[in-house]
Amino acid sequence: MDIENIKLNVEDAFLNNFYVIPDYQREYVWTEKNVNQLFEDIYDEFQNKPDSEYFIGSIVVCKIDDKRFEVIDGQQRLTTLFLCLCAFKKLLKNNKDYLDNIKPKLFAKKLNSKGKLLPSYKLILQYEGSSDIIQKISEENEFQKEDLKGSSKNILDAYSYLINYLGNNFKGEEELTRFLGYLNNKVNFIQIETPSISDALKIFETINARGVGLNPMDLLKNLIFRQVDKKEFDLLKMEWRKIMNSLEKNKEKPLRFLRYFIMANYKVKNSKGEAIVREDEIYNWITQDINVQQCNYKERPFEFVKKIQENVNLYVKFAQGLDKDGQRHVYLDNIKKLSGSFSQHLVLFLAAKNFKKELFDQLAKQIEVLIFHYIITRTQTKELERKLSGWAKQLLKISELDKEEQKNGLNDFIEKIIKVEIKSKENEFKASFMNFNYNNLQQYRLRYILGKIAQYIEQERLGQKDPELLDEYTKTKIEIEHILPDNPVNDLKMAFEETKGEGDYEEYKIKLGNLTLLEKPINVVAGREFFKNKKPLYEKSKFLLTRSLTRLEHVGKDSSINRINGQLRSFEKWDKASINERQKMLFELAKKIWAIEILD
Repeated sequence: MDIENIKLNVEDAFLNNFYVIPDYQREYVWTEKNVNQLFEDIYDEFQNKPDSEYFIGSIVVCKIDDKRFEVIDGQQRLTTLFLCLCAFKKLLKNNKDYLDNIKPKLFAKKLNSKGKLLPSYKLILQYEGSSDIIQKISEENEFQKEDLKGSSKNILDAYSYLINYLGNNFKGEEELTRFLGYLNNKVNFIQIETPSISDALKIFETINARGVGLNPMDLLKNLIFRQVDKKEFDLLKMEWRKIMNSLEKNKEKPLRFLRYFIMANYKVKNSKGEAIVREDEIYNWITQDINVQQCNYKERPFEFVKKIQENVNLYVKFAQGLDKDGQRHVYLDNIKKLSGSFSQHLVLFLAAKNFKKELFDQLAKQIEVLIFHYIITRTQTKELERKLSGWAKQLLKISELDKEEQKNGLNDFIEKIIKVEIKSKENEFKASFMNFNYNNLQQYRLRYILGKIAQYIEQERLGQKDPELLDEYTKTKIEIEHILPDNPVNDLKMAFEETKGEGDYEEYKIKLGNLTLLEKPINVVAGREFFKNKKPLYEKSKFLLTRSLTRLEHVGKDSSINRINGQLRSFEKWDKASINERQKMLFELAKKIWAIEILD
């Protein structure tokens, strides 16, 4: 079998090659979460090591001719990278120099026999229903979004998400083009080229069956195996397999877990004095004499493996929103709904794993508030990891105290660390929240935010204080309703544009103040109508957050429902002033809902 392995960066791959995704391939199935994970990983590397290369794996192709390749494995990543270049093209459309750099990576102009220049696209999708979506996106041609489904819709969703991701993460053209330069030149993959499809499929099966190369997790395993007698190999192999099975079953990255395990359980200090160990530093860290003593894996290798097992089981549970007993935990579940690919908080929970239940619950509640503030203010990952890994050491010390001292230590930690951290973001949080709109965050986070606000209102109405899961507010049958419709009838848009105040319809329809939760059957009927026509439908909603748009309910004199009414607003008409007022109302509610508390 004549096989070639070629290292390519994004620039060389799309500038010089044409990729064909055959119709027998699985269609584009990546969701917003998959796209976010890839670009969060790239973004982290860009922030932390902008001069280093970032490897995103390998792709397997069958060579058609010198420049054309049929893709056997890797089309999800290739398509996503292509869509990212399309997003850059849209965002930099007013800069001719950058457009001239990007366009040749999307399509080449070829002269046909009739003398016309026609585009030849660098990525061609041959599966049914998606053949022209890439071309339309790359040339920014119009198409009916409502008609899209399946892979075409997934592709458009990924493209739209990438436009928002790049626009929100980079302030101004200079930052944006720096990231484009990094993506083009530093993001690499290995292209495995074979002369036939059968050879390519064989390579693909081999890679997926055996994995590629050794990473620090493999090296750590080999290091521990060297500490035991050969007769104990089978037992150690079985114990190590439990660790890997748990990670693989739950689709958790082994190296991410290993980093958090080390930072949560041992004293760590890198060359800059930070309590951080990077993936490429793990093996060197664990083989240093001082850390050999800390981990004690030479003297007690089985105990060390058991400790990893205990931590990996808790890590998986915490990531899934479960407590130590495997039961759904309100605050951990909320964090799961909010965090997405954000996972740095897990190092804190691993460090606090031995807290008494009441104290662990209290910590989790405050961490949810902290993460919410971080996400709203778009705090950089690099900044977060430095802080959280350092805080983990403080929590580890607190966990070694007796119960009463633990309580005092935790209150002190919340008061002096978390509360101060959130206070430092007070102005930034207000500015971000007051400008918050539908396109600022992923839909699952938006659902979480509206769900928490709706839940708070319901609990205040009923006089409930016990925390509950958010499922009732975030399930699929509950939809995010645009009070000003996303696709309005023409008369509505014209009428709104005539109202006083700055801003146009497109700006106001995506503001948080224009959004609420609504049951799907009601939302279908509400459709694209004027507010006055929707009001009777909103009154049928089970959510007071939505019902209160049209009227406030009054019961007795000093009832809980009358008290919550003091925090709500109803509206006779729905114009720019109403949306701004409701956005402010939601901000005031948010300050109460996501507030730091000290344990009595």
